[in-house]
Order: sequence, then structure tokens, then C-alpha cells
Amino acid sequence: FYDTASAVQSRGGSGFKLGWFRAGRKSRNSAGLLEIIFSKFFWLDRDLRALAVKDLRMFWRDTTQWGQSVMLFGLLGVYIINLRNFTHQLTSPFWVNLVAYLNLAACSLNLATLTTRFVFPQFSLEGQRLWIVGMAPMGLARVVKTKYWLASALSLTVTLTLITLSCYLLQMTWARVALFGAVVTVMTFTLNGVAVGLGVLYPNLKETNPSKIVSGFGGTLCLVLSSFYIFASIALLVFGTIGLHWRVNWAVESIVAFVLLSILIGWLPLKLGLQRLNNFEA
Repeated sequence: FYDTASAVQSRGGSGFKLGWFRAGRKSRNSAGLLEIIFSKFFWLDRDLRALAVKDLRMFWRDTTQWGQSVMLFGLLGVYIINLRNFTHQLTSPFWVNLVAYLNLAACSLNLATLTTRFVFPQFSLEGQRLWIVGMAPMGLARVVKTKYWLASALSLTVTLTLITLSCYLLQMTWARVALFGAVVTVMTFTLNGVAVGLGVLYPNLKETNPSKIVSGFGGTLCLVLSSFYIFASIALLVFGTIGLHWRVNWAVESIVAFVLLSILIGWLPLKLGLQRLNNFEA
């Protein structure tokens, strides 16, 4: 089954084709749907758009990857749908705030799972083709940065949708929804920085199975560091915003501490990973 599915998904074509779209094509080498979509981003260089299309096609052709993501989002969707029934039993402001931050933690942990499972192996999946990518004019550093921004954009779209919908079902004020949206945005860039950076620092270029790449030391470290970051961030925000003796200066200090922690956790692995690329190119 795996060999047959891989052969079908890997055959030549534009990818993401619909029946009516395929019927209207006159040439086999005409632009595909992904090329048409990314051509709208005219402010991006052509090599960056080509790399983004290539990564998306590789993800789509690997049935095991997007199959697991569908199951993960299905379970998360069931959780979010049932939030409306749960909120009717909340009357105390303390429990409302507690459930709101638990919901933030749930969405953040889901994001950490996605980045560890799908973003961390991206550099290693280049495998034996890495020398070809390294000889390209764009360079390995630009390739890694493109992977980072593509993963951040896609995961941010999904995570912001989930946090906004869950906050709405919890009947939170729009100010609180904006706060949680900003927190999730910072977490998204941080967790993707951790996953991409550690993916470069601990590559496994001999393995083609993403699950086996994640199960190594680098993937385990990525998951542990991401979980530690999420728990520390939630603790800082809870202490500063809904503490027993809440003060405005405490809230500001907790938010500043959260931002500084995010910059440190997300920037350092990515910076070290970009520095190590010099050894690959050498």
C-alpha cells in the first residue's frame, strides 16, 4: 500500500488538481494550481516561490504526514466544538480565566506538536539532495529561512483561527481575544524557530521517514524545549494577569518577561543553526 500510494502521489503533474481544472489544461507543462497561487505573491523572489511550492508538494505527496495532521485537527475540532456546552457551567470569574488559559495551553501544545512533527524534519528531508541545494545560488541559509517563514505563515494561520474560535466560544471579551491572539503569534514564531534551528543542528540526512527523524535526539529535545517554553510562558502570563493580588505593573512585567523569553528560546537555536550551515556549505 505504501509503495503504491507513494507512486501515485509522486507522479508528474501540478499537484492539488481538480477534475475540471485538469480537463481545461492544454499542456502538460503548463503552470499548476500552486504556481498560480504563489504567482500572486509578486513581492517574493521567484526562487523563494519555487522552493515554497516544492516543500508543499513534498508534504502533499507524503500520505503519512498530512494524514496524521488531519487526525490531529479532527480531535482538536471536537474539543473546540464542545467548548460551548462547557461554558454554561462557568459562573465564577476565576474559573473563567483559568479555563481561558488552559485553552491557550491546549492550542499552544497542539502548535508544539505540529512544529516538532512537521517542521523539525524539513531540513533532514533534503537528505542526499542537500549538496544540490547547497550549490544553488540562493544558498543554504536562504533555504532554511524560507522554510522558517513558510512554516510560520501556515501554522500561524491555523493557530490564530483555532484560538479566535475557541475564545469566541468561551464568550471572552474582544480585548482578551486580541491578547491571546498576540500571545499565540509570538509563540508561533518562537516554536518554529526552535524546530527549524534544532532541525539544522541535529540533522539525520540518511533517513527518509519523518517519523524516524523526529524520534531521534534532536526531535526529543525540540519537544521538551517547546513544552518547557509553553509551560513557563503560561505561568508568567497567569501570574501577571490573574494573580491573587493583581497589579498593572505585574501584568506589564509578565508580558515583557514572556516576550524576552520567546526571543531567547526562538532566536538562539535558529541563530546557531544558521551558523552551522557554514560547515555544510564548506
